[in-house]
Amino acid sequence: MLTHYNKKRNFNNTPEPSGNGKSDASKHRFVVQRHDASRLHYDFRLELNGVLKSWAVPKGPSLNAADKRLAVQVEDHPVAYINFSGTIPEGNYGAGKVEVWDKGVFTPVDEKGNNLTDKQAATWLKNGQLKFNLKGKKLKGGFALVQLKSDPKNWLMIKHKDSHAVTTSYDPDKDRKKDSPAKKTAVKKATSLINKPASKKTSASTRKDTSTDKEKTIKANGHSVQLTSLSKIYFPKNKITKGALLDYYQTMAPVILPYLKNRPLSLKRNPNGIADKGFFQKDAGENFPAWIKTAPFYAESTGKTVNYTICNDIATLLYLANLGCIEMNPWNSTIKSPNNPSYLIIDVDPSAKNTFDQVIETVQCTGQILEKAGATFYCKTSGATGIHVFVPLNAKYPYEEVRQFGEIIATEVQKQLPGFTSLERSLSKRGNNIYIDYLQNSKGQTVAAAYSARPVEGAQVSAPLLWKEVKKGLHPSQFNIFNMEKRVRQLGDVFYMAIKKGVNIKTCLKNLGISI
Repeated sequence: MLTHYNKKRNFNNTPEPSGNGKSDASKHRFVVQRHDASRLHYDFRLELNGVLKSWAVPKGPSLNAADKRLAVQVEDHPVAYINFSGTIPEGNYGAGKVEVWDKGVFTPVDEKGNNLTDKQAATWLKNGQLKFNLKGKKLKGGFALVQLKSDPKNWLMIKHKDSHAVTTSYDPDKDRKKDSPAKKTAVKKATSLINKPASKKTSASTRKDTSTDKEKTIKANGHSVQLTSLSKIYFPKNKITKGALLDYYQTMAPVILPYLKNRPLSLKRNPNGIADKGFFQKDAGENFPAWIKTAPFYAESTGKTVNYTICNDIATLLYLANLGCIEMNPWNSTIKSPNNPSYLIIDVDPSAKNTFDQVIETVQCTGQILEKAGATFYCKTSGATGIHVFVPLNAKYPYEEVRQFGEIIATEVQKQLPGFTSLERSLSKRGNNIYIDYLQNSKGQTVAAAYSARPVEGAQVSAPLLWKEVKKGLHPSQFNIFNMEKRVRQLGDVFYMAIKKGVNIKTCLKNLGISI
């Protein structure tokens, strides 16, 4: 039923969810998405029989019973689309910004107001009419969709005369939710921590390093967070300050936090910037504020219980960054399913002798094998010298099984590129080859989170990529704390599906002709 939806989209180039079949059970949810494409319109969707039945409503729904709004039926969408918001990049079908305008539940009813089953509702739709009651934040009460005989794809969306109807003119664009601006774009422009001008900026910057104050206290999530030594130079080559790093994390928190939520963090602290090696800290310790969430896990390496920091809010994020945590390194699993990772990671890690074009070739080969397996995957720069390939798993498999899957993929890649890749973890045995690292898929192992800054010159960032960007000419130095905000505003969060619905490992292996 989702064939038309899938044919219109290249899921390596759009953040939209792929159509991987019908959902098993209908929850009778609805969503209205404001879609600022070539022409602004509203998409109305009803969850019915395992898909989202969808109509494009040029003028948007109305609460005025006198209005008969044109609703053009379009292809069925996957149920996962009900939560989609973000920017569909230029060159893709439906390019433009999508935001959730309203959502809730609906009840299909007959002419007498009796509830209908999904099968009955489908019959009514097939016959050109469906009545239903909506229970959303904006849309409430009775509505009807009526098909026009002149053109089967054209319907009218009509509000019933009930206690929720209005008699004045209704403009949905004036009724956009105003109390949650962070949901209107992938990232909200935050007030700069420091407002005084500075003399330096990076070559690729779109924001200046304006951090010359020494300290500042901000309020976040009901807590006071003291930010200190803001003018300290963290990245000497470009004279980028600690304050600029804190500014980045405050501004980008809405897109970074989902990749940290409920995940234990291994803290790497560089309180004097990248001029020294810094140190690791896993245990939160007694000096952390009581409001910071922690989770205890037994560490076999030390034989002790470690209280890992959990970063679920901007206050904690800024507190950690103020400690000198330039990068954020979360576990692959959450505290809810600590033994089952949310995703598989293939870490393509070059030696100093490898070119980044060789990294690209390795990632492209990895992508080809995953495509053959039928696996969805997403890429991001490591922020340093390599690229991370993520395969979403939705915590369905234990680490050992995930690691075995990763070894199979890595082995296939190495077989195809034997001249400059290796599976050897030892530097001496690896030589001047790219390390295809699948051993990161172990409990307690970490890589830098999506959008995390990295302790390297230029204040580079682990940047999520569109698949079409993974080609020769790409380099991690193109992405830093000064240009990521603009990128996310233009593209949306292109990585978010990496922590959503997972692939089926057994099916993937079967597609590769492998049985375990």
